[in-house]
Amino acid sequence: MNLTMQLVKTLAALSGQPIRMSNVAAPDNDPDSIVIAPDPRARISPSRNSRSYKGIAYADHSPKLRMDILTPQRPGPHPLVLYLPGGGFVSARRMMAAKQRRYVADAGFVVASIDYRTASVGATYRDGLTDVATALQFLRGHASEYGVDPDRVAVWGESAGGYMASMAATEPDNKINAAVDFFGASNLAEVAAGFDPATVAAYTGPKSAIPAYILGPGRAAADHPEEMREADPANRVTAQTPPFLILHGDDDRIIAPAQTARLHQALRAAGVDSTRYILKGGGHGELSDNPQLWCSAEIMHRVVEFLRAQTDR
Repeated sequence: MNLTMQLVKTLAALSGQPIRMSNVAAPDNDPDSIVIAPDPRARISPSRNSRSYKGIAYADHSPKLRMDILTPQRPGPHPLVLYLPGGGFVSARRMMAAKQRRYVADAGFVVASIDYRTASVGATYRDGLTDVATALQFLRGHASEYGVDPDRVAVWGESAGGYMASMAATEPDNKINAAVDFFGASNLAEVAAGFDPATVAAYTGPKSAIPAYILGPGRAAADHPEEMREADPANRVTAQTPPFLILHGDDDRIIAPAQTARLHQALRAAGVDSTRYILKGGGHGELSDNPQLWCSAEIMHRVVEFLRAQTDR
């Protein structure tokens, strides 16, 4: 586990919301997904050639929020990828996935990574989505400064960030062309379905950050089914939703793979282009025994090719 993820776990524990891992894996039987087995030894080797801008304040409504931007060396404008970090809805540290973000920037994309508000500051997902929309507005407003093509925009997130990316992509006003979801949640009321009973209780109980981030503190998911339903990206999909690339490990012990299967099927039912890969032996990103899978050349090549296909013109 790298230092950033150790920090995420520490912050979660200090906030009273420790990240729990199930003793058992949850099944995934989606018939329309593709099982792959990336070689963990073939890893990406991003360069240091991209320009880096760090600690940029992007939100007047919350001045502590910051953004890091990587831009290709060659002149733009370039497609934009907005990266949304995970952190169990209690932390969102923009420095996560540094190697993967540099790899995508090397491929010709402006990659911006943001802090967004979480349950640790009393925020809900609506506040987080406001931060995402504000970041997109800031980047479009400073398009010439950072070499951004404001009409070619993708979102990409993992875990809680994957959920946020899916929610942002299903908001028409964001004008997003593509979304990449690494093991994000969908139906948060059943985020731990299939895990051991103690883990189910930890993620759905009244002290969990998950209902707090959806409903606000002290409100139970079971008492507010309609609000939980509204916070499910699968229920927000329309025919106008942009294409999705979804990836999930079959040994994820934090977010059940059925979560992304639910979103994938909703996208397909609406006629939206969606590709879902299941990583054989894959866990929950850096919070797993084999985090190197998520930095494999095969995975990141698929991400870049998807982004190119959806933003090329």
